[in-house]
Amino acid sequence: MKINIQEFLDHCGIEESIYPGKKLVRKLRQPGEFKSHCVVLDWHHAEVLRIEIKAGLSGRTLPVSELKKYPVCFQAPTYVDIRPESANDDEKHDEDEEDEGQQGRASGGSGGRKMKKRLQGDMVAAFSTVMEGNIPTAGEIKKLVVMGKEIAKQSYAQVLEKLAEQIKQSKIMATDLLAEAGKYITKYTPPAFMKPNGTEDKVYKYDRMKNEPMFGRPLMG
Repeated sequence: MKINIQEFLDHCGIEESIYPGKKLVRKLRQPGEFKSHCVVLDWHHAEVLRIEIKAGLSGRTLPVSELKKYPVCFQAPTYVDIRPESANDDEKHDEDEEDEGQQGRASGGSGGRKMKKRLQGDMVAAFSTVMEGNIPTAGEIKKLVVMGKEIAKQSYAQVLEKLAEQIKQSKIMATDLLAEAGKYITKYTPPAFMKPNGTEDKVYKYDRMKNEPMFGRPLMG
């Protein structure tokens, strides 16, 4: 599923600029102890922007002893990984990294050094695009997880639209996001910041006359 990163952030009510190499923490203060949480927009790695919901206001991952004091909906990970369009141009990138990693294990770490050098090169390129004002605005959703459960592509639009509304209202309710994922509507119209990619909106039609004979079931009149 394609997404316009800037339009999504606008829908969230986030006015601060975000670009490759930057990490932004949006604090969502709530009344009561162990209720406050935050939205972390982490673009430290040029090839992926992660938007994650975390307990507390620091933006850091809390130790289990502290995390267990928060509501259950914040104890399991909730995040979305977006690959900017500029990082989609080279589909072989991930395969090369995997090959280099395997070579590194076999040759005493030379592949690991190559991978590190490549990542450093990616960061230099990312900062160059920022300096030139060419910040990627288009991207593709690579993974969406709510309370530790990976969400199917068919529900990306609904869940992200709900998430954007919650961020704008300064209160995340992950249980509502998970419930939204289960309400897949075949004729759902994605919000303006998203558009289908491939066949996410394809509707499966069951034809009794064609399908029942495949399972050896007699057709009843």
